[in-house]
Amino acid sequence: MVEEKVKSIIDSLSHAATDNFADVICLSLAKATHADYVFIAELDEQLTRATSISLAAHGEIQENISYLLANSPCEHVGQGSVCSYSENCQQAFPEDQLLFDMNISGYVGVPLRNEAGQTTGILVALFEQAIFAEQDVRALFLLFSGMIKKEMEKQALISELNIRNEIIEESQEAIIVCDKNVEIISVNKAFTKISGYTFKEVKGKNPKFLGSGLTDKHFYGDMWQAIHETGSWSGEIWNKKKTGEIFPEWLSISTICDENNEVSYYVAFFFDISKRKASESKIYKQANFDLLTGLANRFLFTEQVALAVNNAISGHKKSAILHMDLDLFKEINDVYGHDFGDQLLIQAAERLQSYIKSTDCVARISGDGFAILLNDISNEYIVNAIVKRILAAFSGAFIIGDISIQCTLSIGITVFQEHEQVSDIMKRAETAMYHAKDSGRNSYCYFSQKMQDTALRKLHLKNQLSHAIENRQLNVVYQPIISIKDKRVNKFEALVRWNNQGEWVSPEEFIQIAEEFSLIKELGQLVLSQACLVLKQLKQQGFNDVVFNINRSVFEIPLNQSENKQWLNTIEHFGLQPSDICFELTESALAPDKRNNEILFNLLRESGCTIALDDFGTGYSSLAYVRRIPIDYIKIDRSFITDMSTNEDDNILVSTIIAMSKALGKKVVAEGVETKEQLDLLSALSCDYIQGYLFSKPLPAEQLANYLSQFNFDDY
Repeated sequence: MVEEKVKSIIDSLSHAATDNFADVICLSLAKATHADYVFIAELDEQLTRATSISLAAHGEIQENISYLLANSPCEHVGQGSVCSYSENCQQAFPEDQLLFDMNISGYVGVPLRNEAGQTTGILVALFEQAIFAEQDVRALFLLFSGMIKKEMEKQALISELNIRNEIIEESQEAIIVCDKNVEIISVNKAFTKISGYTFKEVKGKNPKFLGSGLTDKHFYGDMWQAIHETGSWSGEIWNKKKTGEIFPEWLSISTICDENNEVSYYVAFFFDISKRKASESKIYKQANFDLLTGLANRFLFTEQVALAVNNAISGHKKSAILHMDLDLFKEINDVYGHDFGDQLLIQAAERLQSYIKSTDCVARISGDGFAILLNDISNEYIVNAIVKRILAAFSGAFIIGDISIQCTLSIGITVFQEHEQVSDIMKRAETAMYHAKDSGRNSYCYFSQKMQDTALRKLHLKNQLSHAIENRQLNVVYQPIISIKDKRVNKFEALVRWNNQGEWVSPEEFIQIAEEFSLIKELGQLVLSQACLVLKQLKQQGFNDVVFNINRSVFEIPLNQSENKQWLNTIEHFGLQPSDICFELTESALAPDKRNNEILFNLLRESGCTIALDDFGTGYSSLAYVRRIPIDYIKIDRSFITDMSTNEDDNILVSTIIAMSKALGKKVVAEGVETKEQLDLLSALSCDYIQGYLFSKPLPAEQLANYLSQFNFDDY
């Protein structure tokens, strides 16, 4: 009898009109056993609930059900036991309401186990009348339980593979799969979208046909060496689309090996980074070049001077800096307007460029200030000749529109050869320039010993600053940082101020002195300690969600990793959490030669501190390091905010910085916000935080609690 039923079930499976195995087997088992209900159900991980994947009732497939196993015969089956009742099943499980609702008398249930022997499903037959041949039903269900479980595993695997294939196909990254001979055997839709090639066009080809021709063979040699040695490679590369367009992409290649560790497939993922490169180029240009004249800006010029210093040390070569200022430019601007002044600056830049060679550098370093770096100077006669030609060129009139105007130059010169600080060299040239101006303009002057007043003042301030730090005579004030989304004060930036015997010394001046004379660590520790104390007092007053931003100079970062916990120790000393402090760093801290920086930043982040990149766009602008260093916030320098409402270039740059920051998962703080118009523009660009005089000047510690209590975003 059982054999006939087995044959009948197998015959039903073989001739089924549907591919749904579960439905067919449930119907076949129900028919063979005369069961009123047969169903296959999957169990949850806790083995507390069963959910059917197929339910046959009275010869038809019904909607699936889900029910709790507790106090039911299925609970025993879920625990791995075969359970059967030829009749009176309701009486055996009086709390199983489902048995009563379905009027069930007979029950047969067998577990469905995986390869590890764990019960993951159940096969159940329900009978409204007593079972005529219970043993036959049990035998039949046990016989087919293995087949059913295998089919369930097969369907699950097929479903998983379909999902994976769909993910690959719908991925925004282009994917190429090659065989061991590096011949293409599969691509996804993103590949066709990016490259323009269909699978039919590339099937069986080596991907090298996509090459742009811009990459040399050594690059590819190194790439394949890395793949063979490590099994993977990733990097930036230029390739060519079907249209012939050459584009940059980020490419990752991995190998898939067989059980003998032999390469079976190569899988490549790539995506077009043209937009990112364009944005990076735009930001680099903004950070390194003057948008008006196209000349190098102060930052790039300083880098070039640093290179010249290094070359002078190694090659015993002299270089010279010419620091130049347009005479009476402010008066010309006031009379003819800023547009006229801009055109004058452009023409002045063009004249200066015509007097330098390719190894030199000309830059606009301030509003009407220019500088030239002359390299490989054999003697001062060469410098004099160039300076005289420049002065002669500026003796000629500038023609702007229908206006002819004279505008001369004052030039300060310093020649350097031995190892010196770049800032000292630049300062000497600037000092000489001011001396030339004081001497009647339209002239030049070399730096001399008579110009040491500035240096003497610097030394004088250094001694007084050291005394002020030792006796804690500097003040820390706090400028609010406001969340646009939350409309509340989330943070304060701690700023140090120095009243030196009645004279307010500019932070730019005394911080530079502190850095130059190795006082910056003591100054930084003073600021951190005072800020932590004030923050602790605020928290004691109930302001628990406030974070203090503490500026750190690149010169405060320890060279020795053993000192990396000093800042965290100070925070802990005041009973604060690392998450209460955000450290602000300038872009110079990201430079790749600062090897301990990244280790320190990771330690701070892992401990709970956040990190902000201050004055973004004015320093070491490398998206590669911004992406790699663990930065939480990017602060846009006030110089970009000031004119963004009137200068389209600044508006575009700010928009690009915000978009880039969002793409990298960073939040954005705009500094120097002074007008409601700037606030509205930044809000529209999805900027996260605002800092500036629109909301408040820096406040003394005793005013913070009142400011927090009284603050109302809508008042501004």
